Amino acid sequence: MLIRLLTLIITLPLRTWIWVQRTRGTISANEADNRLGHATFARPNNPVIWVHAASLGELSAVRPFLRHLIETKPNYSLLITTNNPAALDIATGWRDVPAILQTAPLDIPAVIRKFLTYWRPVAFVNIETEVWPNRFRELAKRNIPLIGLNARMSNNSAERFLKLGPSVGLNHFKAIFAQSETSAQNYRQFLGPESQIEIIPNFKSMVQLPATDSNLVARFDRNKTILAASTHPGEDEIILAAFSKMLTQDKELKLIIAPRHPNRAMEVQSNIRLAGFNAEKLHSSIPSSVFIVDNLGQLPKLYALASVTFIGGSLVPNIGGHTPYEPIRAESAIVTGPETTNFASEFASLSEAKACLITAPDMLTENLQKALNIASILTQNASKTLPVLDDPKALMDKISATLDAQT
Repeated sequence: MLIRLLTLIITLPLRTWIWVQRTRGTISANEADNRLGHATFARPNNPVIWVHAASLGELSAVRPFLRHLIETKPNYSLLITTNNPAALDIATGWRDVPAILQTAPLDIPAVIRKFLTYWRPVAFVNIETEVWPNRFRELAKRNIPLIGLNARMSNNSAERFLKLGPSVGLNHFKAIFAQSETSAQNYRQFLGPESQIEIIPNFKSMVQLPATDSNLVARFDRNKTILAASTHPGEDEIILAAFSKMLTQDKELKLIIAPRHPNRAMEVQSNIRLAGFNAEKLHSSIPSSVFIVDNLGQLPKLYALASVTFIGGSLVPNIGGHTPYEPIRAESAIVTGPETTNFASEFASLSEAKACLITAPDMLTENLQKALNIASILTQNASKTLPVLDDPKALMDKISATLDAQT
């Protein structure tokens, strides 16, 4: 009841906001139409499977599964939505995943109904943690099966959703493929007895990193480079302060900062200058000790440049950290703050195996320096503790079979 009331309250302001942003040119006409449930592509004649992911990271993680769907279901079409238009721009270039891509509709009943009436999906696949109560409810009304893939739910999230009751819509899922036992247990609190819940390897353990730019490899001495990956507000200042202290001992060190959201680039540049450094972009030829990444999709190419990766979202509350799998794949030693709830089991295993360093903010300097000194030991231990999954075919087949059974 509370969610329906809140939806009624925000519907007009949201529609007005979309109109204003479109009028100002802040968002494109296509994005505005998509947000309001209007299609910008013709619907194909064959059955449509709708896949939704929040942004590029979540979508990239399941890219092998999307490719598998296309290869094994040639008579189906794939409709992919995300909340981030920049992610769509990048995914549009994935030649191995030919699909219809558009911005996700607002979670307003009338908008969702318009969207579903046009696309008529035969199944909906929800990636990771996205929760959209009205979307789930409208899908269930039309008997369209909901499947959660690489699903993740922390204890804190489960507690919040339980307070909202059935209106959150999680009870409509027919199958959940959870990335940990904790997530599976939390989903069991919402799903009916006939729902299927299975624990699978995290799709991010299947990550395949792209080739690194040879020009960047030539410019950065890996043994003296630190990558601050997916940083959030409040972290850059801490990282820069720690790096400044390290530079007093070694002037050849380099720091690359890749904010989680590239639209923070101006803010991060300001923080870099306040810390006393030139704020140079990654491909700049101007000498500097600190470089910034200001566009989406570059991060996977950067782990190979750094012998040490600091994983952002872990020094500030309410984020929960980010994936350790990409630096593990690139053999980059991991340093993280204490906030790691998004990957709690992974970091617990890594810590127990002495395969990463977990640090408080005031110990970041010491732990980054230690990681540089023992990087090879940390990376070897990490590869043994969280091996990446190189042959996921059996897993893909299992998920596809579940999808077949539901459609």
